[in-house]
Amino acid sequence: MMSDPQVQVFGPLQVLLGGRSARIGAGRQRAILGRLVLAGGKTLGVDRLVDDVWEGSPPPHAPSVLQVQIHNLRRILEPGRRPRTPAQILVSEGSGYALRLDSGNVDAWQFEALLRQYEDRVHEPGDPPGPLERYRMLDAVLSCWHGAAFESFAGASWATAESARLTDLRATAVEMRAQAALELDRVGEVVAVLRQQIEEYPGREETARLLALAQYRLGQQVEALATVRRVRDYLRSEYGIDPGPRLSELEFALLNHTVVPDRAPGEPRRAAAVSAAPARSAGVSEGADQSGALPEASTCYSVQRGAIASASIEARTAGTRLVWVVGDVGAGKTTLVRTAIADLAGAGWATAYGKAPEVESAPAAWVWREILAEFGGESVLSEDLAEAVDPFTIVRAVAKRCRELAAAGGVAIVLDDMHRSDTASLQVLRQLVSWLDREPVLIIVTARGPELPPVLRATEAALADRVSERVELTGLDLPGTREIAHGAGLVALDDDALQSLHRRTGGNPLFVRELSKLMVTQGESGSLPESIRAVLSERTERLPEGVLAVLQHIAVWGRAIDLDTLIGLSGVGEGDIVDGIDAAAAAGLVGFDAAGRITLDHALIRDTVYNSIPPLRQRRMHWNALEFLERRSPEGPGDTADLVCRARHAARGAARSTATHALGYVVAAALRCDGGGARADAAEHWQAAVALHELAGHAGDSADDGDRRALVEALCALTGSLAYGGRTLAARAVRQRAVQLASDIDDTALRVRALTCWRAPVLTGIRDWRAPDRSLTRLLESTLAQVDTPAERARVLVALVLESEVVGATEQVHRWAREAVDAAEATGDPELLCAALNALAHVITGPAMLDGWDRVADDLLRAARSARLPEYQAVAHYLRFRAACRVSDLRAASRHMTRALEYASAGQLRSLLDILPAFSAVSAVLCGDLEAAEAEYRRFDARMRQSGVANEDETLLIGALTVAWARNDLSGPADRLAALYEVEPELVAQIYAMALIHAGDRDGARTVFRRHPAVRRDFYWPVMAAFRARAAVALGEVEVARDLLEELRHCSGTLIGLAGGTAVFGPTDGVLADLADLVGDPAAAEVFRARAAALLRRARADLESLQPDVLHHGPGETERAAPELVCG
Repeated sequence: MMSDPQVQVFGPLQVLLGGRSARIGAGRQRAILGRLVLAGGKTLGVDRLVDDVWEGSPPPHAPSVLQVQIHNLRRILEPGRRPRTPAQILVSEGSGYALRLDSGNVDAWQFEALLRQYEDRVHEPGDPPGPLERYRMLDAVLSCWHGAAFESFAGASWATAESARLTDLRATAVEMRAQAALELDRVGEVVAVLRQQIEEYPGREETARLLALAQYRLGQQVEALATVRRVRDYLRSEYGIDPGPRLSELEFALLNHTVVPDRAPGEPRRAAAVSAAPARSAGVSEGADQSGALPEASTCYSVQRGAIASASIEARTAGTRLVWVVGDVGAGKTTLVRTAIADLAGAGWATAYGKAPEVESAPAAWVWREILAEFGGESVLSEDLAEAVDPFTIVRAVAKRCRELAAAGGVAIVLDDMHRSDTASLQVLRQLVSWLDREPVLIIVTARGPELPPVLRATEAALADRVSERVELTGLDLPGTREIAHGAGLVALDDDALQSLHRRTGGNPLFVRELSKLMVTQGESGSLPESIRAVLSERTERLPEGVLAVLQHIAVWGRAIDLDTLIGLSGVGEGDIVDGIDAAAAAGLVGFDAAGRITLDHALIRDTVYNSIPPLRQRRMHWNALEFLERRSPEGPGDTADLVCRARHAARGAARSTATHALGYVVAAALRCDGGGARADAAEHWQAAVALHELAGHAGDSADDGDRRALVEALCALTGSLAYGGRTLAARAVRQRAVQLASDIDDTALRVRALTCWRAPVLTGIRDWRAPDRSLTRLLESTLAQVDTPAERARVLVALVLESEVVGATEQVHRWAREAVDAAEATGDPELLCAALNALAHVITGPAMLDGWDRVADDLLRAARSARLPEYQAVAHYLRFRAACRVSDLRAASRHMTRALEYASAGQLRSLLDILPAFSAVSAVLCGDLEAAEAEYRRFDARMRQSGVANEDETLLIGALTVAWARNDLSGPADRLAALYEVEPELVAQIYAMALIHAGDRDGARTVFRRHPAVRRDFYWPVMAAFRARAAVALGEVEVARDLLEELRHCSGTLIGLAGGTAVFGPTDGVLADLADLVGDPAAAEVFRARAAALLRRARADLESLQPDVLHHGPGETERAAPELVCG
């Protein structure tokens, strides 16, 4: 019936008549048509239709309304039907209605019909379709889609299941077409399509498998591994299960270079797959590691226990060593480390165990007070002195006691659940390691993974030279799973049940134990929960009536709570409280600390209980807690802990009418954290302050002027905190909002404050290269003409420099930078002078290759020392590190890198702590260990992604390009370079030309090469000139090679790209040698190659003597042959 209407439910609902869209009424009429399409041509009873269209609440006149709407729909679907003739499309049958159209007239029906035809064809015996036929059939299947299934009915309950079913079928069809495309060698198409699908459906294993295969075939080995691991992490975190065997087998093949080429004959050979770095490191442990998840005499994690034992031997012979133990909730971290120190105690070591408190308002460095108490040290920790005792006093006492104990043997300290630690505890740790450098002390730190909190990651980076092992607890194997299950009473466990238990738990000891307990009491059934959260929810639901409500008060309180406080908060009588706590303790949900206070057994239980409270009730309970604290201490917060506790309840409990009252506590807590240097904590409080201002209506045009100004101040403070935390993009967004609001208020001083609120040091730029904010630059320039004082002028000038084009900066930008330094010096403000010198260093990036940085670094270091600003001392050493790198002085570079990390940690300058560890990857490249380099670059990329750096795409190319150069194959990142070339052709043209050559597109490479004949004379000139030189050699461009040979001669004796500290592309002399060969000067080529080889030997010798642990390779590997392109 070609004249019949076409009905589309993929995308917005449409009825097409003769190719033109008919007008359908809104609301009920559209729902009726959609519901009839969903019925698939079958008759739908009036009662069911009414119930669905009115979402279960039809009015009394609904059947009459339905009749009217059916009549109107018939007129739309059959506009030519004569009056009183039977309808042929929307027909009445029995007591209902049906849609009578061919499958080709309804997109959803046609999709399923074509998919059935495909399945029938594929399963025809004796004549299987080839990949091209399959591809074309599936392409026709997918062409039915032009939007989401039942998009116009996204909120309708009757459409939800069908929409999900059709969406899943489409995803499956996309996967089948991708499989055919792979067989046809349409690899790029597969990557483009499946990358989008995996973003939308992160749990689809077949999508991930095919995408990873395609990425591997394109030479994108790192991306392939990342694809598999993202899906694995998603499945574990969301469902507590591991991927199926096909995806697991592919990951194994990627890691071991054994991927079976699933390609059409004649496919060109691609680069080998990346193999994972040697698993010397591991993850982090979360505070709520469940004691007892592993049996005390367990053979589980024997390898990890051996690693701790090895570290203890190293500590005895070489001085203080650290072991980081990282794992998810319930991974067995606490039991592992307790077992380890029990072994050490048996060997004569003095041991102590401390656990970071779950209480947000605990006294500073509480975990170290526990350590000192266990060691029997001097009593500096009385409760009445809790606030008076500073971290320096504590570390002196701990260090003194450790030295006393070390005289008789080794000392072992466990710091458990340090992801919850406060800044003071980490300061004590860093200082203690420094003071006990030569003492036989082993410190074991546990934290929850997979990612450490920023402050803890900063500490790890600062103490990297003292870390012996980083042990990751990723889950038990099958024997370990059986052992835990047996310990929980699940003795009868066959192999199939064991496999099921292991799959559901991911080998997490706590999950295994809890599920086993449930299976002992209820048996194996389909209703078994898929995650530990479901297990815990079921346990809480089984508690006697009223007990869960008591636990909810404990969860809201957020820390250990005494009985009187719990009674006061809950309003429940003492007898009922005691009975309820007894019942919860019997269920393993609560415990008691050393002071007899009640605690929820671990953080996961607390989260489960807390999330069981409806949001509105959560808010009310938090506000009740704040009012309780105010009644108990009407004079105000007694100490920092009390203030932070009040701020937490105020932020979470405020309503519009109480938001202003809550702001007092939250802002005070933020200022207290800022004043104490705890910037990560301050950021959370400032974010809460901004949210409270918004809740109170202070962002509106009609708000009080003072309230709007206070909101600007909060936004400015939040910008600074985020910037110190390395969250560049988030900080820019917050600053932009502050500037907009300040401009609306029309106050020059306030606008200056907003424009210059970025007070953190800047290393690699905060400006977006591709989309610079021209309006912000114009506003800064106009504001500069309005300010009078030297301080304001210096601040605006610094902001102008940082927002200007630095690569190829104009003379105007240089003048602004120098004028900022002069103005800052006139103010006598050392912090402002540091900021100005930081801006000046930012523009010294010309072809002179950082000449001048040493002098700026000296000036900056003097100013930072006088002001006691560790963050700017870190920047000064970073500048010296870069200057040493550009002359290939790796000993000096390493020395300044170490100092920069120390000061960055003390100053909580996360951006530097994220960047500097990339030097480990550079070192590995120079020593020829490309697998280790890739592992280090993966960690670097993860840090960059997590931080939210400006120009992320460019930053994430650094590692891929470095390793690709070393392997002489840039085809892997070719797609990413193509995307960047579209928006920043001058930036990546020389690199892109080389990538096209390696990808086999020599014509395209020559076009790009000739389209961009000039290399911009800026900091990146030596790198870009080197890439252009390699392309010239590959393309036989003799005249270009001749010019480049002369231009690059002055770079002889340097390592290309090392001046940045994050990449290296081998000796410049290696490139010069290739150029000399091309222009017919073999004698010069021989000289250049000799220089390149000598430089590499010296670099490797320096690195071996300085950082053997950073290079990640065993003895003797430094002498192995380096990748060809390193030496040319």
